[in-house]
Amino acid sequence: METKHVVAALIHGPEGLLAGERADGDLSGFWEFPGGKVELGETPEEALRREIREELDVGIQLAWYLDTVEYDYPDFHLSMDCYVCSLEEGDVPHATVHSELRWLSPGDLLDLRWLPADEKLVRMVGTLWDQLFQPEHL
Repeated sequence: METKHVVAALIHGPEGLLAGERADGDLSGFWEFPGGKVELGETPEEALRREIREELDVGIQLAWYLDTVEYDYPDFHLSMDCYVCSLEEGDVPHATVHSELRWLSPGDLLDLRWLPADEKLVRMVGTLWDQLFQPEHL
């Protein structure tokens, strides 16, 4: 089974945590954390900065690595490196590949239909929200 190495940004700001609704493909209508594929020769951090610039037209500041999610879809294995991030000062995200972007509070997380690979991560983030997004960590 093919493995796809991707990265995801848990972008936290004063409004909450940023999520996007997929606009097309087999999984359109599902929600995800912004990010994408790691290209040959890129570090995960480089890929994350590039993908966020392409998807949201913003820059990010990487705060720290959170976890790697491993998930088997029917046609491939996903290995997703997840990072806690913040936006560069003054940047405002724009939905270029998503049908909608939303800033979520902890109470909003379980109201969305998440990609299957993201579901466990979303539950963990909701449970550990206060510890993950302490100002000294960002």
